[in-house]
Amino acid sequence: MTALLARNKTIIIAFILFSVLILIFFAKLSVPRDVVEVTVVQGDTLTSLAKQYAGEVPADRWIREVAALNDLDGTGIIAGEGLKVPLHPILQSDDVRLVLAEEGN
Repeated sequence: MTALLARNKTIIIAFILFSVLILIFFAKLSVPRDVVEVTVVQGDTLTSLAKQYAGEVPADRWIREVAALNDLDGTGIIAGEGLKVPLHPILQSDDVRLVLAEEGN
């Protein structure tokens, strides 16, 4: 076994380095670019806040990000507390345009 490890040392090191780089890449993708603090008002839920702040991100993913940012154990939030929320901009494309045509005579 030791001889096998010695012969493949370069491959093993390359694999470990590649794995670490992949983990760093995915960690960077999951970090929101902007975070703001909002005050929870009566009737707010994480789902209702997701509709306001999640942009194109799926609500369940956005809620997990909020839970991680605020060290929440569950999904319950309390009116009056400050809550850090990630802002994900709504993706817009300049190439997509809706053209309305008049009906011809």
